[in-house]
Amino acid sequence: MADEKTETLEETKWWIDRGPVKDREKPVAPVPGIIEKWAYELLRGYNQDQAAKNLVDINSRLLKELSVTAGEWGYFSMDVGIYPVEKLAKIKNGLPLPAGARGLIVDAGYSVRVVITGDPVGQRYVDINFTDAPALDYWVNGVLVQERVFSNVGEALKRIRSDLPRYLKKAED
Repeated sequence: MADEKTETLEETKWWIDRGPVKDREKPVAPVPGIIEKWAYELLRGYNQDQAAKNLVDINSRLLKELSVTAGEWGYFSMDVGIYPVEKLAKIKNGLPLPAGARGLIVDAGYSVRVVITGDPVGQRYVDINFTDAPALDYWVNGVLVQERVFSNVGEALKRIRSDLPRYLKKAED
């Protein structure tokens, strides 16, 4: 019986023997791994405002070079793979182009961006990034007006389809 009490006491007094918090050994700081070092180098000096400007500039350049007429789709490949044909067909069928609009597909292999603009080209457009959680950016005269995120491609197509004509309609129309 006395041995049981001693054993129990030894198990429960471990925290007492550690000493004051200030005297305890500090844990060794983890050494950054390869991924952390790579991410740090990649993002060092990252400027979100400049990245947004670059995105706008890329969209503007792509839209200026868009050589399709109203009602047609253009295609631009990032040369990193090909987005699945059946998924792309679902997106194009799910987003019929409103009157006077034209679309551009930017294929990044694992995902696809769809840029749809009205007339004049590039003045008003939506930029939809189809990933696991699709996102829509709505631009007017180079200014980001609205951002929306959707839970999946089906929800994005359903919600964007009904709003698409409104996005591309000029204010005076």
